[in-house]
Formats: sequence, C-alpha cells, structure tokens
Amino acid sequence: MIRLVGSALLLVSTTGIGFRVAREFRERPRQIRGLMHGLRVLQTEIEYSATPLPQALNTVAKRTPSPVNGLFAGMAEELQVNDLPVSEVFHLGVKSHRENLALKNPECEVLEEFGKTLGLSDRMHQGQQLQAALAQLEHIEREARDLQLRNERLWQYLGILMGLLLVILLY
Repeated sequence: MIRLVGSALLLVSTTGIGFRVAREFRERPRQIRGLMHGLRVLQTEIEYSATPLPQALNTVAKRTPSPVNGLFAGMAEELQVNDLPVSEVFHLGVKSHRENLALKNPECEVLEEFGKTLGLSDRMHQGQQLQAALAQLEHIEREARDLQLRNERLWQYLGILMGLLLVILLY
C-alpha cells in the first residue's frame, strides 16, 4: 500500500514539474504581447497626450493585462517616489519584477535599452525608439511562439513519462 501511495505521489510530482515547465513556454509569448500592448499605450500617451512619464506609466499599468501591469505600476511608483533617472527606474523595474514574469533576457534587454533612451529627446524621436523596441519584441515573440509550439506539449508528456519510468524502475 505504501509503495502504491509513493508511486502515485512520484507520478503526480513529475507530472506537475512537466506541466510547470510547459506553462512557462505558454506564458512567455502572452506576456511579451502584453508588454508590446503596454508600449503601444505608452507611445500613445507620449506622442498624442504629452502626459508626464509617471502618469503615463500608471495609465499603461491600468490598461495592460496582469502580471505585466505590475511592471509598469512599479516603474511609475518608483518615478514618483524616488528621484532616479528613467534608465535606472526601468532597470530596477525589470530586475524586481522578473521573477513574477515569464520573460527572458532578450525581452528584458529590449525594455532596458528602451528605458535608456526614454526622456532624452523629443516626442518624435521617442516614438521612433518605441517603434524599434516594438519591432524587436515582435521578433522575440515570434521566436517564443515557435518555442512554445515545439516544447509545451513535449514537457507535458516528458513529465508524465518520467514519472512512469521512475515508478517502473522503483518497482
């Protein structure tokens, strides 16, 4: 009886691990799309409304899906509370929210590079920088979708099959 319960727990845990890894592959393209949506809203706020950056980031946070909205809300709060340069705020925002997001290095680097140019030039140049960041994120999102299609189901099956293999080896 104890072997049966142990085998069931082993199977459930390896299946859970496989599904957890698969969820990371599924979440990454969705969150990149949310990040792109947020940058488009920010572009609108900068180019057409001429909203100050902390207020624009709050607006972006309200209009983007969770958990990406936390990134923008954190950056807006950091700009309002501390007197830090925008590039530092973007760096700290990405660093502090990275563990809550399924984002990887390429999209974080794009966001940090964009933060370095934000607020240093006129609205037209900032719009061009936003377009460049969006183009890079679109490319990264396509690659993430391809990885998702290749690996999501693989990790789900791998978790189940590794559990079954371990149960068979232990019996």
